[in-house]
Amino acid sequence: MQTGQGQFSLLERFVVVAIILLVSAMLIQNVLHSVKVSEERSLNNAAAEFATVKSMFADQRQPAPASVVSANATDPANVHTAPIR
Repeated sequence: MQTGQGQFSLLERFVVVAIILLVSAMLIQNVLHSVKVSEERSLNNAAAEFATVKSMFADQRQPAPASVVSANATDPANVHTAPIR
């Protein structure tokens, strides 16, 4: 029987481990980068939606011009100023 024929040397083991570590480090960087890009896109989309909704409600909160308010107050069709029969 010959001994040591099916075993790898210490140097070969270190080379394999180094290659595995290098590949895993590159994969981890890619995953972290993709997560960061995804979060940035989500934040940008949320900010755009917030700005849209905010502008929609800002248009509703603007006070009416004085000419429109006074015309509505003297309008005979106004329900609040029409006499009750």
